[in-house]
Amino acid sequence: LHPDMMSTIADLLIEASQRTQLIVTTHSEALVSSLPPESVVVCERDDLGTHLRRLDPERLKKWLEDYSLGELWSMGEIGGTRW
Repeated sequence: LHPDMMSTIADLLIEASQRTQLIVTTHSEALVSSLPPESVVVCERDDLGTHLRRLDPERLKKWLEDYSLGELWSMGEIGGTRW
């Protein structure tokens, strides 16, 4: 999908999530940036298994003054790294 469409997709996902539970996976920095931190669950895997963790908007407040959520993800600051 074109990165310019990600904010529209995010809006549709947020709207649909008011009616039903949604689970969406992505490697799109643009989509992650279009979502509020409280709607993102980070998935990480290690030797002990797979771990899911909700983001803490308060902890990210200062970071989000300078970076988008997708940039923080790409930088490895919120976990769920791609590498």
